[in-house]
Amino acid sequence: MFFLDKTSHDPWFNLAAEEYLLRQTNMDIFMLWENAPCLVIGKHQNPVMEINASCLIDEKIPVIRRISGGGTVFHGQGNLNFTFITTSHDNEDKINFQRFTKPILDYLNSKDVPAEMTGKSNLTVDGLKFSGNAAHVFKNRSIHHGTLLYEADLKAVNRCLRKVDTSIQTKAVQSTRAQITNLKPYFTDYMTFDAFRNELKEFICKDFSINEKVALEESQKIEIQNLASNKYKTLDWNFGYSPSYQLNRNFEINGHETKISISVNKGLISTVTIENLNNNSFLHEFQEKLVGIPHNPEAVQKLINEILSKSTLELTQSKSILYQLF
Repeated sequence: MFFLDKTSHDPWFNLAAEEYLLRQTNMDIFMLWENAPCLVIGKHQNPVMEINASCLIDEKIPVIRRISGGGTVFHGQGNLNFTFITTSHDNEDKINFQRFTKPILDYLNSKDVPAEMTGKSNLTVDGLKFSGNAAHVFKNRSIHHGTLLYEADLKAVNRCLRKVDTSIQTKAVQSTRAQITNLKPYFTDYMTFDAFRNELKEFICKDFSINEKVALEESQKIEIQNLASNKYKTLDWNFGYSPSYQLNRNFEINGHETKISISVNKGLISTVTIENLNNNSFLHEFQEKLVGIPHNPEAVQKLINEILSKSTLELTQSKSILYQLF
């Protein structure tokens, strides 16, 4: 196994790099890496179910779908990501969370941090979650990766992750919400994030007998960047890949209260029903023109502004209308 030294904080590049290294190389690789702030959803999730509208619409925190399953996680400063990409031989289990989380737990326990595995793949301390893990298999190759909250902005994490939303019906995988914590307060001796990263790296490399470091070649960086642009930065992947769903919400506009039901298939709005249209010209046109457009904030915002510009309603209502649809 090799340690791959990858210094990029670009979340689209980093997620694309994982897929590229899994599919296009045959090396066994261990990586530690960090991302700029973003929300990373599991392959079979729906971002509308997982992320609060304020983060989708106002803060514009990037939403990126990964190739592995599992739940939604927040990446950003103070969160360290780890990745193992390996080749399975003979009858080896392709998915083995214990194998790849054990050295992390061993390191933390050696620092008197009472960390343990809870359930199938979560890592916790005092019953609080600090690491979510996921896996993906491609032929005889596997990827195991996870997060490590060390000194992350937990308020931002809790603010962006949505609680259970019963207004959406879908078969999409929904995250299991858990109370979270940072690891830093559990270290008896003060340790900076960089020191934590370096010590953990040395411990894992020793555990897996990793003695060589490799770096991405320039040609590989170009291919990864192309994959990031053509897949990981696209709305088709990040929103359109979601399983079909139906959203039912109470809806209010200019003092008019009603209900709206939206069906979405492959990311596109397929049907829209708004009750009690009466003579509301905005709602009539909105119901008609919503059909066929992508259900993501950018597309819906554009349509709302287009219709409002021709109506007697104020453009200032645009944001409140948009919020009710996400």
